[in-house]
This record gives sequence, C-alpha cells and structure tokens, in this order.
Amino acid sequence: QTLSCRPRMNQDFYDLDITTIEDFQEKSSYEACRFIGLDFTAVKVSQSKFLDCTFEECNLSNCSLVDTVLNGVSFYNCKLLGLHFEYANAFGFSCQFVHCLLKHASFYQMNLQNCKFLNCDLEGVEFTEVKAMGVSFEGSHLLSAHFERSDLSRADLTGVTELTLDPEFNSMKGAKIQFAQLPGLLVKYGLNIQH
Repeated sequence: QTLSCRPRMNQDFYDLDITTIEDFQEKSSYEACRFIGLDFTAVKVSQSKFLDCTFEECNLSNCSLVDTVLNGVSFYNCKLLGLHFEYANAFGFSCQFVHCLLKHASFYQMNLQNCKFLNCDLEGVEFTEVKAMGVSFEGSHLLSAHFERSDLSRADLTGVTELTLDPEFNSMKGAKIQFAQLPGLLVKYGLNIQH
C-alpha cells in the first residue's frame, strides 16, 4: 500500500510505502511502514513514533530526534550523520543499522542491547557509557569512535576496522575480536607490534 495524499498531522499510519517526503507527517505514528529514498533534512522527525519500520536509502543527517520513538526500526544504506540518538525516547529503543553512514552520531549513555551495527561507517561516533552487551559491530569502520566506561561484554567486533579503545576503561569480557584488532586495544602502551 502506498500513501498517495497528505493527511493531517498527528495521525496513525500502518503498513505504508512512503516514497515522497511530502507524504511524511510530523508528530505522527508509523507502524510497519517503509520509507524509501527520502531526504528528511528539511522536515521534523522529533516526537514521531516509528514501530517496526524500515528506512531504505534515506537521509536523516542532523535531524532532531527529541522524544522520537524508534522501536524495531531498521536502517539500510542510510545517511545518519551527526544524529543525537540519546535524545530519542529511551523506552523500547531498538535499531538495526546496515551499510549506514553514522559519522559523528552520538549514543551517549544509551542502552544499545537491542541494536546492531553491520558494515557501517561509525567514524567519530560517541559511545561513552553505553550498554552494548552482545551488540554486533561486525564489519564496521570505527575510526575515532569513542568508547569510555562502556559495557561491550560479549559484543561482536569481528571484521571491524580502526578499532581503538582501552580495555581498562571499558568492560569487554567475552567480546569477540580478531588478532588483527589487538593493536587497537594496546595503543596507549606505544608498542611496535609486528605481524
């Protein structure tokens, strides 16, 4: 089903394919909807609700997420630059990011246990004090991503690149890493690790 006209604000939408930004309604509730190829940079997504929705090839860079509900949301090939996810509604927050650009986004103090970051560009992302137990970062690029006082127990860090963090200031028990990533955990020691 495709949305074809612009209804009033504060509506509930279910099972729609939304392919033009003019059909997006601010401060509304969307369930099981697909957002395809949309540029959200000129609209407000704050105070909206997204339940079991999918965003495909959308641009939400620098959008405000204040009091936005993101529950069971998947992002595929999306630009999400500079987003402050910590301002979203924390209740039920669960997202899957696949092949997304998340440069300089922030998840400060968030519970990310129901999230995945697969093959994403996470350059400069703020992960301070996150709960990321069991979270998969598989295949993601982590240049300058900041982890401090974060719980990465059982996290899957296989295939990540540019991983740099201090295990003394982050919990990593049971985290999955590969031998090639060990230098990123020992940076502060100034070692010359030979392969």
